[in-house]
Amino acid sequence: MCYNDVMRTLTVKLYGSDDFGYLSDMINIAGIIYNTALTIIQDHYTETGKLLDKYELQKQLRNLRNVDENRHWRYVGSQAVQEITDRIYRAYRLFFTNRENGVKCSPPRRRKVKKYKSVTYKQAGYRFLTGGRISINGHIYRYWDSYDGLLERIKIKTITVKRNILGEFFVYVTTDSPVTMRETRDGRGEVGMDFGLKMFLTLSDGSVIRSPEFFRQGVNEVRKANRALSRKVMGSNGYERALKALYRRHQDIANRRRDWFWKLSHELCSRYGVIAIEDLNIKGMARMWGRKVHDYAFSEFVEILEWCARKYGTRVIRIGRYYPSSQTCSACGHVWPSTKDLSVREWTCPECGVYHDRDVNAAVNILAEAKRIMNRMEQAKDA
Repeated sequence: MCYNDVMRTLTVKLYGSDDFGYLSDMINIAGIIYNTALTIIQDHYTETGKLLDKYELQKQLRNLRNVDENRHWRYVGSQAVQEITDRIYRAYRLFFTNRENGVKCSPPRRRKVKKYKSVTYKQAGYRFLTGGRISINGHIYRYWDSYDGLLERIKIKTITVKRNILGEFFVYVTTDSPVTMRETRDGRGEVGMDFGLKMFLTLSDGSVIRSPEFFRQGVNEVRKANRALSRKVMGSNGYERALKALYRRHQDIANRRRDWFWKLSHELCSRYGVIAIEDLNIKGMARMWGRKVHDYAFSEFVEILEWCARKYGTRVIRIGRYYPSSQTCSACGHVWPSTKDLSVREWTCPECGVYHDRDVNAAVNILAEAKRIMNRMEQAKDA
């Protein structure tokens, strides 16, 4: 059994190398090309009032690439240059779409070269080698192979080489190759999960999982680093060091949270063959409850959960966000006539008299709805 037709991204971190200067120069040159392309587009728009055709832009960049004074541009492969133009035109399409819809936004802007972060290769310019190595334009780097040689075997759509403020380099691999799954989910149970602000997860069997709230744990260190940064002169060496110190604080929090997500996802997927969750409006929740929603990082957890599910052969079913899981009695199906305030954590069904814990009841309903969805899918398949 395979999980097909899904684009997904695998990430590896490159080991420190004396040859990182090549990657840094390559990304810097990509930033120069990006700014040059924007200048060409903006000059053409000023003269004609029209957006320059993408293929005409690529032609002009090819001509500039062949000029002797721009020979360093050849550090960046021709396909990577095409991807830079694709990136610009995607940004312009988004800008024009937002403007038509009345959304205030700015067109693509030039960037400081040192703040340009990544370059993307499509079919050429890279190759994954045995022993956790990757060749990028003939330069070989080592990475921690947590995928057991998978990157050498799968069909790769693109790779993106990205650097962060600390000078670390990551490779993001995009692929739609199938992942082999376990043949059966027999012997494992089914569970519905309700996300909440008080409890990170409430399961339909009544158990709860609390979030360690990693940002809350590290907020004092972040505040201290922010204060240190505010005392520095922008652009000075001290400012750059303080900025990196702040980034490290945030990175440490994100890494600890991600590690917990992976361990929790492996535990859930090894225990359950079917996991039902709600499709939440995270942006709306963040507007109402702010930092705690960001600290819980529901979207990141679901992404990791779905990846683990492919590995374990677990089926993850998403329930529509408008399904009234908290307002429906899981015993008789009675739907509360109006939306209950979040302060109501327990309630008794006026129809059948069953007493409910709000979150457990929601988790049970989520699982029941997931089963109905699976039944409809099976019936449609048999029809």
